[in-house]
Amino acid sequence: MRRPTRGGARSARLPGLLLAGLLLTGAGRRGQQDEAPEPVTQAVALAAEDRGAAIAALERLAGGEQAELLPWAKVWAGEQRRLAGDLAVARGWFEAAALDHPTHPVKDAAVLGMALVDAEGTLSGNTIATIQLKDTEVAPDTMRADRLRVLARTAANEGTPTRKVREMAAQALELASADPVVAERVRLVLADLLASPSGPRDDAPAVDAQGQALSPPARALAGARQALARRDFAQVELQARTIASSWPDSPEATQAALLARRAAAGDPTVAGRVGVLLPLTGEYAAASARIKDAITLANQQAGNPLELVFVDTKATATTAVAELERLVLEKGCVALVGPLHKDEVAAAAPIAQGLGVPMITMTQSGDPTAAGEYVFGGFLSLQAQVEALVAHAMDTLGLRTFGVLHPRNAYGDSARDLFGSAVARRGGTVVRIVPYDPNDKDYRDEARLLGNKLGRRPEKGTADPPNIDFDAIFLPDSFRRSTLVASALAYEEFPVGTFRPRFGGEGVPLLGLNGWNNPSVVEEGADYMRGAMFVDAFLPDQGGPAVTAFVATYQGSFDREPVLLDAVAYDTARVVAAAVMAGGEDRDEIRDQLGKVRLIDPVTGARGFGEGREIDRDLLVLRVGAERISLWRPPEADAPPAPGAPPASPP
Repeated sequence: MRRPTRGGARSARLPGLLLAGLLLTGAGRRGQQDEAPEPVTQAVALAAEDRGAAIAALERLAGGEQAELLPWAKVWAGEQRRLAGDLAVARGWFEAAALDHPTHPVKDAAVLGMALVDAEGTLSGNTIATIQLKDTEVAPDTMRADRLRVLARTAANEGTPTRKVREMAAQALELASADPVVAERVRLVLADLLASPSGPRDDAPAVDAQGQALSPPARALAGARQALARRDFAQVELQARTIASSWPDSPEATQAALLARRAAAGDPTVAGRVGVLLPLTGEYAAASARIKDAITLANQQAGNPLELVFVDTKATATTAVAELERLVLEKGCVALVGPLHKDEVAAAAPIAQGLGVPMITMTQSGDPTAAGEYVFGGFLSLQAQVEALVAHAMDTLGLRTFGVLHPRNAYGDSARDLFGSAVARRGGTVVRIVPYDPNDKDYRDEARLLGNKLGRRPEKGTADPPNIDFDAIFLPDSFRRSTLVASALAYEEFPVGTFRPRFGGEGVPLLGLNGWNNPSVVEEGADYMRGAMFVDAFLPDQGGPAVTAFVATYQGSFDREPVLLDAVAYDTARVVAAAVMAGGEDRDEIRDQLGKVRLIDPVTGARGFGEGREIDRDLLVLRVGAERISLWRPPEADAPPAPGAPPASPP
């Protein structure tokens, strides 16, 4: 279907009150001379029990030799085809009636029929104008009902739900009463305009889970989801077309179209079948292989409740979307894990949301859960790390003011913004922010800027100490680049790590994120990173019984020590397995169970998914020591340098 547009619609419309007045004139029953002949009405009556039989009878009349029946039969055959969803055939009959019988009273009805077909795909200005202005006295009541439905919805969408617009809605429902399909469509689309929109199948919720009133398109989409749940596929496709024609620019129209694809495919579901989308080849192949191993191990440890279907996204958004659709529409997967790369996730998340299949992403970047309630964040999010770090710095250490040195890239910019927001919420202050080019190798200029030293000219032979008007420095970068920045800070006489400049001064703590969690940070950071603190979710040689058991099992299975990526994938897979086992083949129930599962023995502090659909974790606060990375201990546990000891030399 072409993307619906609204181009030119406003200029083609009549003012609201004039439009309403025009629509309500001549609304009474048409005279006997304008009614369809009895053979046509008898054929239409068959639709109450069997629309296919009505279509067959009308098309026989439309192809027959009784000239007086031909124009009527063509229009009514087209209308029954339209109501059955056979839009191309319907338009063909309407065109035939208009071209073959240009002076007959049904010509305007045929033109209206073509406009209603067009409105299913493109609600353009010309289409609206045609629907507004064509006389409908001789048209089928179902056509007249849909005409008023389109016009009332258009007027309401433009912010004019006046009394006369509500009267149009009521008249549309009255005209639609003889055909359940049309009546339901009118109730669905005009629910907010009708005094009593209830009907036998109008069971869509009026409010969301928080008790907030649903918008008309959201309520219509909820109805489509319910129809899919009861496997009423024809109803899903009908409602998807209705949403597309009534709210063409809404996100609900896109989601409804995806639901219709599930319905058209017969909505295959296989209990326990979970698709895993990973870039198994290319740049991210090594990381993906580790995730695959960890997920497989978690499934084995749980007794293999899941049938895992691994697919290669090739690290492209296009492939990720195509594979996602295949996993759901052909393979019947009831849940998805992945993708990994942020671009893949950005493209795939709205598709998973529209298809209504739970997807647990494995990216640290972006905001995948913004796509909707079916999308979850399974990795260690940047926001969770920043929140834990700030909580430790301010609530435990009592720090209140901060300087920020960050790489000028998407990760650094996001970390900077999240850090600033978290500090402000606790009443702290970010005093100074200095970005740097991550491709540089020398960061002394940025260190001078952080210390407010640029432009100062100290006397020859005197020290030029930095102006340190903050309690700590936040440095969100990799361990390797962070050690270079720390070295530059020491060169510019910041008292970082165990280094103290000639003029002395209290140490300024360095704060970081899990990019520091590499044993090499101890050696490469030298004195300048000693005592630096950061947060992470996993430390293989320090943890409780669950961590010890996982490390032993992982090493025994793959002959290598697990890293954070392995541990996070392992815990995430355990949560998914529990939710899928509880939800069976019901994707909505699996989504709900994902919010309820709680791990009692996580290896990464993962309790389960929180209200924001990101995994809640109890993160570790870690410290760079002289020999290794270890769990943070209170400062008094570390002996200070002996009084009078000579300061360390700058790099």
